[in-house]
Amino acid sequence: MHVNRQLDLVLDTIAATNRSVRYAPGFRIQVYVGNQRQQAESAKLLIYQNFPELSAYLTYNQPTYRLKVGDFMRRLDAERYYSSIRQLIPSAQLQSDKVEIRRSLLIK
Repeated sequence: MHVNRQLDLVLDTIAATNRSVRYAPGFRIQVYVGNQRQQAESAKLLIYQNFPELSAYLTYNQPTYRLKVGDFMRRLDAERYYSSIRQLIPSAQLQSDKVEIRRSLLIK
């Protein structure tokens, strides 16, 4: 019995630690890079209309806007969406990035 209590305590500690992890290495698809905010917003709208399940992340680091979409834990999942997005936006690129674990679980 004593060993089981210790094991339960260790497993609870590990579970609590795992719940606190929000980000993990993964992949995102970069859809736009440029100086025009309006073009970034129109690319974001195009992606949302065709792939509503993907989250879009627009960042600005003067003077460049970057639009990345998706939270993919596995490269295989990212490549499946990448080929479809590339048909809409030929300049799209697949990149490794830090992704949100909870959102990656929502992508089918």
